[in-house]
Amino acid sequence: LLRRCHGELASTRGAAITLAQIDLRADVLRWMGVGNVTATLAARSPNGMERRSSARLLGGIVGYQMPELPQPEPITIRPGHLLVVASDGIAEDHAATIDFAASAAVTAERILNQYRRGNDDALVLVARHRGSP
Repeated sequence: LLRRCHGELASTRGAAITLAQIDLRADVLRWMGVGNVTATLAARSPNGMERRSSARLLGGIVGYQMPELPQPEPITIRPGHLLVVASDGIAEDHAATIDFAASAAVTAERILNQYRRGNDDALVLVARHRGSP
């Protein structure tokens, strides 16, 4: 999909893109990014939040300068884990104080409101694993 995006964006300024594929039947997440859109898998821990994993981000620009893409590594996910994706318009420490009792929508809104950087464009996506279908 990243290669297809690269071809479609060739006549533009390009983009930073992070993609996540979630297989709920196997409880597996695969992800990869080109550019600076972060993705974090967060889990509740006795001390609050545990950063379970972060997406591998490769240098480059989709549509302009695409790096060689390795195979994404599978990561085991469990019910209750949160996937938090944020563009570079959000401060890097945005996942430090996640409230696991809040809904995904409320969590995304709080991150956007509290961690947005100046006038930069910003995007936050939060998704909670609720269990296999």
